[in-house]
Amino acid sequence: MPVLSSIFPVAHLFSYSFLFGSQIWHSFIGGIVAYRTIPRLQFGALQRRLFPIYFALQLVLSLVLLVTAPKSLKNNTTGPTYGFILTILITALFNVAVAGPFTSKVINKRFAQEVFDGRSCDGKKLPDVTEGAERGGDKENEEVRKSVEMVKLNKQFGMWHGLSSLANLGSVIATIGYGVLLAGKIRFH
Repeated sequence: MPVLSSIFPVAHLFSYSFLFGSQIWHSFIGGIVAYRTIPRLQFGALQRRLFPIYFALQLVLSLVLLVTAPKSLKNNTTGPTYGFILTILITALFNVAVAGPFTSKVINKRFAQEVFDGRSCDGKKLPDVTEGAERGGDKENEEVRKSVEMVKLNKQFGMWHGLSSLANLGSVIATIGYGVLLAGKIRFH
């Protein structure tokens, strides 16, 4: 299988590079800049489009890493090699199948509650919206307050967003750990 022996190293290196680069960019650069630059509703819309792609890429790329792992790593460091790759795979699967969908559901409920309350999720009155328009609320009241339902939704969002962030951080750490193992096998003689 000479063709596979020449394709696997390239696929492995490109998959690792793409995985690590996308993790660093999305987690520590692009996401932070977007959060600080664009309004919350647009930021939420952007993230709802990006996260499924980002987590699916993590899942696919970690599978490619698993299948194409170099024999030199498998022979000498099977535990750490598979431990790091499986951590990436499991955290991506968690975000794709569990945290992502639950977070999206809660976000959609929060948007609906904002319209119902006439207030944003942080309790501030929405501009040009009659407070509690569907309930005939007071449009002049600028006091910051949250409905009981919004408080509950904010807690749910915080929990799912926190779990997703922890899983993503675990994935980044595992990717760095695997990169250190991989780099240890490169010889520059």
